[in-house]
Amino acid sequence: MNRWPSYKPICNTQLYDPIDRWLDTAFEVVEKYPMIAPEQSQSLGIPTWLYGHEPPTCFALNIAKYFANSVREEGLLAIATCGVVFAPGSAGTIQEIFQDATQNHYNSFGVISPMIFLGEDFWQVEKPVYPLLRRLARGYPYYDLLRISNDRQQIVKWLVQFRSSTSRRS
Repeated sequence: MNRWPSYKPICNTQLYDPIDRWLDTAFEVVEKYPMIAPEQSQSLGIPTWLYGHEPPTCFALNIAKYFANSVREEGLLAIATCGVVFAPGSAGTIQEIFQDATQNHYNSFGVISPMIFLGEDFWQVEKPVYPLLRRLARGYPYYDLLRISNDRQQIVKWLVQFRSSTSRRS
């Protein structure tokens, strides 16, 4: 993919925005790189229950659903111990950001992990969540794990650095 998918709310028209090729690209990847031994692998996709513009991943062998989306998000964020990248989104994404911030703020699961924001203008101006989180995190360990960038390669570098720093500690 040459760019991240844009967020466009879709109300009663289509399941997902066909202008963005992220779903088509995912299917192309699955076709180009088929799983060699699916019977020896396990993967689980847990898509949202309510939002039709967020189809399930085509990379998962199994699909699960929660009836309460916030429970789903809380669990996914709890196991995302190497960090989460937040792309531009709307109310649900902002809810997830604050769920993750709460887990980091109170060290709910014994792991504090990076929160990385993709889209500087979006997260600092359009939906200024990032500056608020920086103020909220001041004095807490997760302050140093808040990052923002438009550069996907820089984001990957931060995640890899965090992963290697935590594997050295264990």
